[in-house]
Amino acid sequence: MRIGIDIRVADPPEAGQQRMLWRLGSWLGSEGHDVEFLTVRRQRDDVTLPTGTGLSTLDDVSGERLRRAVSELALDAFLINPERSRRYRGIPANVLRAAYGTEHYKQNLRSVRNPVEQALRRAARLAPWTLADLRWERAFYETPRPQPDIVCQSEYMKDLILGSYRIPEDHIHIVPNAIDTGEYNPRRRAEARVEMRARWSIPDDAVCLLFLGHNFRRKGLWQLLETIARVGATDPPVHLLVAGRGTGDRQRRRAVSLIRRHGLEGRVHLAGPVRPAVHALAAADVLAFLSWHDAFGWVALEAMGCGIPVIGTPYAGSSELIEHGETGLIVDPARPEEVIRAVRSLLDEGARIRMGRAAADVAIRYDEVDYFRAVRDIMRTAADRAEGPIG
Repeated sequence: MRIGIDIRVADPPEAGQQRMLWRLGSWLGSEGHDVEFLTVRRQRDDVTLPTGTGLSTLDDVSGERLRRAVSELALDAFLINPERSRRYRGIPANVLRAAYGTEHYKQNLRSVRNPVEQALRRAARLAPWTLADLRWERAFYETPRPQPDIVCQSEYMKDLILGSYRIPEDHIHIVPNAIDTGEYNPRRRAEARVEMRARWSIPDDAVCLLFLGHNFRRKGLWQLLETIARVGATDPPVHLLVAGRGTGDRQRRRAVSLIRRHGLEGRVHLAGPVRPAVHALAAADVLAFLSWHDAFGWVALEAMGCGIPVIGTPYAGSSELIEHGETGLIVDPARPEEVIRAVRSLLDEGARIRMGRAAADVAIRYDEVDYFRAVRDIMRTAADRAEGPIG
């Protein structure tokens, strides 16, 4: 097949969606497919392309020229993320990967606890430019004929997509995300544990919770800080490692303010972005992933791969891989007592070890190559539906 993959960063340095797309294209190229990475952002000049792939940089072309460029590539399958692909509007991409949510974003709004801010955010959704973006987003799903096939990471996201767009249910394919089990495994975590704990001055006897993510509000950091304050002094002591940059100065300032307000100085460690993520995981005993909305949430599966139990929520697709009480715990971030009970239950070392081992056994089933094969098969289905190349 002739395959196009929209990316934001060529050869990305950190984990997550962009790294997965790059590795997917690399694997497809190694399997003999003709792969073209497309990007509408300026890239480094020294990018080394994997075998069987090319790179089209379209950051400085008009919309009409971009559409012509895609048509000239004669793609059998074109994979894009519709929420971040405004520049491709009018191009009938036939494989969509909804990574952040759907046009309603109702669940995401629950993470805004201030009523005034929530009202302002709701009002902003009615701004003319926002409505225009939503129309284009809807068009990616509903306008092409035949309609695109959807790579959907979870049942949670499938329900949101079906509730947001008029699209045949048999066009939605649930394929949970996967990890490189050679990178995320209990052995690598154990090898780096002492060094990483020393790096952030986390005591050897402390139970270290890990917050891993860049959006402090949506990923539940505010609830987590309140939880640690309410759990109080314990034996062993509870520490929190925050690995992420926040979405801006406002979030970073609020994190510092809440740490001071709750008297958590010395127990909460603001590490900023940590690369590779396995370094942050090596220091941790529990991943606290109190997300208010995630199509999947890779960090949960990465933690499970390392043998770390996860406190997750029903609003992240990755929680569908967690068996409550066996491989982790599921809580509602809007119910503080649930979160507090979960943290206290995992102060028990025996419970952490038991759940961590079970979590690693689950994670090893979600290997990258199996994921790549599943996405390739969806691309073939989409290509077979079409009457010719994209555009």
